[in-house]
Amino acid sequence: MAETIGFLGPGLMGRGIVKNLLAKDHKVTVLAHREGLQLDELVSAGATVTKSLAEVGERNSVVMLCVPSSREVEAAILGTPGLFRSMREGSTIIDLSTSLPASTRMLAERLAERKIAFLDAPMTGTPVHANAGELNLMIGGAKEVYERCLPIFRAIAKNIIYVGRTSHGNIVKLINNFLGQLTNAGIAEVLPLAAKAGVDMKALFDVVKVSGGYSRWFEGTVPAICRRDFKVTFHLKLAHKDMNYISQLGREYNQPLPMVNALLGVLDLAKASGLGDENSSALVKLWERVAQVEVRGEGVGQ
Repeated sequence: MAETIGFLGPGLMGRGIVKNLLAKDHKVTVLAHREGLQLDELVSAGATVTKSLAEVGERNSVVMLCVPSSREVEAAILGTPGLFRSMREGSTIIDLSTSLPASTRMLAERLAERKIAFLDAPMTGTPVHANAGELNLMIGGAKEVYERCLPIFRAIAKNIIYVGRTSHGNIVKLINNFLGQLTNAGIAEVLPLAAKAGVDMKALFDVVKVSGGYSRWFEGTVPAICRRDFKVTFHLKLAHKDMNYISQLGREYNQPLPMVNALLGVLDLAKASGLGDENSSALVKLWERVAQVEVRGEGVGQ
């Protein structure tokens, strides 16, 4: 059965998500959270727009959040006005954001006081996947709530994986993001070395492609860097936020994470040097400045 859904965060990923929900006959109300937000495309697709967060909570049985961090999630739920007060008993909040697990658990406990269900459902994929309805979702929370929300998830995702109790979606997402950003950091560090040594980038790519260093991240990132394509699909500042979150998670469980914290230090440098609003692959620019080279190559990945 189609749901009435409120949606917060119609950004790079959110726009595609909203369009796919509408395509599956869900009624969607989008929060215009700031002035100048261009939502004509979503209105044309059938979305309703409001500037009232209270209205989003009052009029919808499900509210989905797709925002940058736990700070925005907590503000939307516990702030004034907030979803905590405006949503009805029996309704559900789905957090698609990559959030701090401790914050997720706190919010779920608070919402349970008002009999509002909460699922952490972070995603992987790019805006292209969001537009195609082919995201990957890892979902934590009560199994019966997850099963009730499956029609919503099927409208926006190709792979839907229930990973366990509340906050486990975000724990799994942070581990996945660490592994991806670790690869990204390795690429960013060694490509300027190869350029400084005069190595042919196509030859380097072709060797790694048939060897143990190859990965999906290498496959997509190296050719893009070599053609100087840094179109934003995932901001570096969000990678920094995620590594900060997994570092906090390690301290919460008294689990040393030396590589996580080393990577966080590198991203500290990159963010402080002005790369935060660029794509995460622009981390390479940090080491290009040190090496005084620029990574380029013809035919890489072809």
